Amino acid sequence: MVSAKIHARTAAVIDTDNGILNCFGMTVLKAWEGECEIQAVVPQAMINGAGFAHGSIAFSLLDTACAYAISSLEMRGVTINANVSYIKGAVEGSRLLAKVSVVSHTRRVVTLRGEVLLNDEVAARLAAHGSFVFQLIEG
Repeated sequence: MVSAKIHARTAAVIDTDNGILNCFGMTVLKAWEGECEIQAVVPQAMINGAGFAHGSIAFSLLDTACAYAISSLEMRGVTINANVSYIKGAVEGSRLLAKVSVVSHTRRVVTLRGEVLLNDEVAARLAAHGSFVFQLIEG
């Protein structure tokens, strides 16, 4: 699902990513000038045995947001390294918001960092943060 300020190149990439977006219930809010914001609501099917959202949701939000942040700069890349730290667990129905930005890039790699916020009635709290390195690809 797409809404708001989306770079044309990113919109084309999003069109090919409907499977992953639908799998995690992601909505792209922004993908512009090396930044991206994506949100999702944690479904019951993604709750693990400990009663919290499986970490793959936060990871996928960050990883996908990184790809779209890169595409908003008219580049394409694939993840070659990722480091995610989980801070606060989410439960079913929690609203997660990933915010990612490009830190630096060369001709071959892009470094990004981001965070996943747990938005509830009280406030937005840090749920996870991470850094990613993407290898740029041609085509």
